[in-house]
Amino acid sequence: MPAHNRLRSFEALDSCHRQIHVHLDELGALVDQVARDNLDYAARKCAKNIEIFFSTAARGHHAEEEEHVFPCLLIGDDHATVAKVRELIEDHFWIEKYWLNLAPLLRAIGSGANDTDAAHFAQAVKLFHDLSSYHIESEESMIYPQAKATLCGTYPRPVLG
Repeated sequence: MPAHNRLRSFEALDSCHRQIHVHLDELGALVDQVARDNLDYAARKCAKNIEIFFSTAARGHHAEEEEHVFPCLLIGDDHATVAKVRELIEDHFWIEKYWLNLAPLLRAIGSGANDTDAAHFAQAVKLFHDLSSYHIESEESMIYPQAKATLCGTYPRPVLG
């Protein structure tokens, strides 16, 4: 694949990260609404949209990373990078595990359930949110720049100041 196509692929991955952040913020707002027992039509629709996004686009995003981004770094000589990539692959496992706990709660909220345990929901969101946020930061600060350099022949500009 030509380098410019690979760069477009990274742009798509970055775009997905931005969408993940938006949905994570919406999850945080939903926690507040569940705690206040204020699940109106908009909140239920939001819960459905969040569930659909993380069940489809986010899962596909992780699969793309594991198929196209991580392999080139796993075969390198940089032991710290290899260890970080392995950690990120493990993160995908835990993100999925946390998601499998959270998704049914969102589906129930989206379907009109009024008996959501607010504390359980808040804890499920916190685990998912915190790991997802940490994971994205690790990818964007270390792994994506290295993968771009390896796959696309681009080299990250040094951060000044």
